[in-house]
Amino acid sequence: MMIAIMTMALCAFAQTDESKEGIGQRFLSDEVCIQCALSLPEPPSETSEKFAKDIKEYKSGKEEREKKNIREEVLREDETSIFALFSSVLGLKVSKENTPEIYKLAKTAINDASFAAAKGKEHFKRTKPYVYFHEESLTSKGDGDNFNDKKNSYPSGHSTRGWMLALVLANIASEHSAALLKCAEQYATYRVIMGRHWKSDIDAGRTLAITLYAKEVASPEYQQQVLKAKSEYKSKR
Repeated sequence: MMIAIMTMALCAFAQTDESKEGIGQRFLSDEVCIQCALSLPEPPSETSEKFAKDIKEYKSGKEEREKKNIREEVLREDETSIFALFSSVLGLKVSKENTPEIYKLAKTAINDASFAAAKGKEHFKRTKPYVYFHEESLTSKGDGDNFNDKKNSYPSGHSTRGWMLALVLANIASEHSAALLKCAEQYATYRVIMGRHWKSDIDAGRTLAITLYAKEVASPEYQQQVLKAKSEYKSKR
């Protein structure tokens, strides 16, 4: 079971596509999302103990990558894969077709997470670890372009989305809360193993998701939608 979840975690590195339906739907305003993102602590400085730990985690992840026991072809970047991962833990397929109310709740919350994480990255402008070390990550093509990647690293958007989805689903399916949170942790950790993020990036993603979620639960729109989602979940059990 653990191997299956780990494999699915690699498949589930979803990336937000602003052309997709629903991307404009959010529970929180731009201002609130930005405030949450900017409330994060500064990334560790290169002379700090925390950065030394980041380097240690990066090297550990590199060793894991170099075992070659993870197939690159499973590293998909499609929107549905994150829902497939958490659906396997929930025991229910979460999709627009099968669970429209749960999907709407989760997708809208993830939109908040994606927007806030993007604004955080714009602000902190932290270099990604594979660029910092001038090394290949698990998803690079080996053509050297990877080393010039200008994408920012802090906080991890994947971590933010994963933790947000876990929190949202745990609220409607409390009996699976521990497993969902564990899934979010594994989902985020694979970003370090892949060489795409520092450990402190994924930790910041968790913090940001928790901060955003605390704001969301106070939103009347969230409160209305979560009631619909809970009712739908109950009917599907």
